[in-house]
Amino acid sequence: MKRLIRPIAGRLQWLKSAKFKWQSAERTDIVIFDVTNIDYLKPLCGNSKIAELAIPEQEVALSIGVICKMAALLSRGAGLQTAYYAARIFAMRPAIVITFIDNSDLFYRVAKACHPAIRFLAIQNAARYDILELAPRVARRIFLPEFACFGDFEREIYSRVGAKVGRFYPIGSLREAYYRRFRTTANGPDATAGFDYDLCVIAEASPGWDRLYPGFEDAIGRIAQYALRLARERGLKLVIAGKRDIDPNEQRAAFHSRDAECLWYEKYIGGEIAVTPRVRDKFTTYELVSKSRLSLAMVSTALREGMSRGCRTLFCNFSGNPLWDFSIDGIWRLTEDSYEAFRDRVTTILAFSDEEYSGLSKEMARHVINNDPENPTDEYLQNLISDAVSGVHEATL
Repeated sequence: MKRLIRPIAGRLQWLKSAKFKWQSAERTDIVIFDVTNIDYLKPLCGNSKIAELAIPEQEVALSIGVICKMAALLSRGAGLQTAYYAARIFAMRPAIVITFIDNSDLFYRVAKACHPAIRFLAIQNAARYDILELAPRVARRIFLPEFACFGDFEREIYSRVGAKVGRFYPIGSLREAYYRRFRTTANGPDATAGFDYDLCVIAEASPGWDRLYPGFEDAIGRIAQYALRLARERGLKLVIAGKRDIDPNEQRAAFHSRDAECLWYEKYIGGEIAVTPRVRDKFTTYELVSKSRLSLAMVSTALREGMSRGCRTLFCNFSGNPLWDFSIDGIWRLTEDSYEAFRDRVTTILAFSDEEYSGLSKEMARHVINNDPENPTDEYLQNLISDAVSGVHEATL
């Protein structure tokens, strides 16, 4: 009895704001776990029947079957929230559960509770630098039966820390694949690459991060400061690609707002260079990277993604914390915190011919983020998910 009471007591907070409804679950082909960025996931599902699970749900849907399954899971030590979502998924009997929130602890727990009866696929959403600092006991909680990750680099670091990953698919970035499709559609397959800017700083406004990682904020700010100084000295054209949308999601915290991003950068570079607003459905950050001779950031996923399509990139970690070092040493990584080192490295990269830079970076880029134009990430995932659904349908005939 104590084993049953402890997880219930620990999760009651989750239920305080929830509403309850009596609802029998319908069988579905695919469950989308967490509706964040759901517009990226729906195109992967074709004509299959989809059920969406918001995390957390505002209405808790219960039935006799869900309650019985929850009781069984609770008796085996599952937490209340884990037991509820796992029981809901069991009741819907999907062929596969997918998520774009690949670092969700709840997803790990629910997948473990449902495995191996139901397939679970996580699609990598962003660079995961923090994996390497996890304590072994925390890293071992990662449970991903199937993981569509950026490249072999993720396979290496997840294996190194002892994460439990059943199968890796190192197939690149889904968001990057959508951008490539957008760019071809918008500009045509024969569009020329021309550059509008010399330097692009990808915004990484990080208010409050110094509390966790002292010096992190100033390290980000110095990238913009050094870039602006170099632009003034050399007559270069500089743009700052904003991360926050013009119309931010109302659920985001205030410090994630568009205005907060602009104010954060004003501390470091004043108002001389405005932060270009992000327009999500126009892929403005990606476009600015593609239209710039060199793009700069500390840990930005968009910088990695630009690298995968041949853009010149420079990852600058001026924090002194090796956690934020780009994974592979080379011309594209700078850790010496001085304007002179920054100036010299940028000058060197800009002096390379396209062929020289590609020769240096091509294999590295493929290792870190493996977007293959011959087998786009979105098409690979569509086929993977379709095969899962077809397999279940065939098994039930």
